[in-house]
Amino acid sequence: MASSAIYHARSISLPSRPHPVAEQLDEQLSRLRSSQSTSTSSSSVSNALNGLKDLYSSVDEFLQLPLNQQNLSQTQSTTLVDHVLDGSLRLLDICSASRDALQLSRERLQDVQSALRRRCSGELSITSEAIEYLNARRSVKKAMKKCLKNLKLANEIKDEANVSVTLLKDVQAVTADTFQSLVSYISGSRKSGWSVVAKLITKNNNKEVATSSEFEAVDATLNSFICQKKSGITSSQIENLRSQMLKLETEIQDVDEALECLFRNLIKTRATLLNIFSY
Repeated sequence: MASSAIYHARSISLPSRPHPVAEQLDEQLSRLRSSQSTSTSSSSVSNALNGLKDLYSSVDEFLQLPLNQQNLSQTQSTTLVDHVLDGSLRLLDICSASRDALQLSRERLQDVQSALRRRCSGELSITSEAIEYLNARRSVKKAMKKCLKNLKLANEIKDEANVSVTLLKDVQAVTADTFQSLVSYISGSRKSGWSVVAKLITKNNNKEVATSSEFEAVDATLNSFICQKKSGITSSQIENLRSQMLKLETEIQDVDEALECLFRNLIKTRATLLNIFSY
């Protein structure tokens, strides 16, 4: 990144060179950019979130350097300061909303799992729990659609001569791109630009349901079960649903743990920025 050459640790006897923290940030940003893909698998999303966690740890080190604090605190543009702070707040809100969506999905998923266990004891219907789960998923998708709109706004810091602000802009842009994949994963949809495109391809009852995430697989299977209520559900279909839900529950746990760590880093970064800009 061209901007890294401007972050210098001055020395009387040695030529100026990029500060190690700035070099580390450049490397992490490049690595995150190169690893970004259209995949909405839980593993790729979790890996990207863990990469962001490490990135924000380096951002915190960068913001603790006196020269960078001075550079930011002397920013003359009130609009620019507002853009930086507003962007950090929007990213925090999206992170929080994503965790809430995962929690709601997990709770309704566990309700369906409980209904399946009761079914083995003689209670045959899981329809009401399936409907509650799908209603919750519709609420989740609405929340994620709102997150996508906020992602656009969080990524709207204009180009600036202030090199510290430029770095923060790059960090927020990479974060927004990663959150786009996160939102698409939670929605159970394929990532497509700034929109979530839901393409459930449900074939005949006895055939495979083509999906892009485990969320989508469970959504599609439960929809199919509701449609099949009168014709009955086979034991193999029940076992397939159990397997899908178990996998999804594990995925939700992994993604939520990564989000929890990142959330703490985002809070810390915002607190540091508020302190710097209040000087």
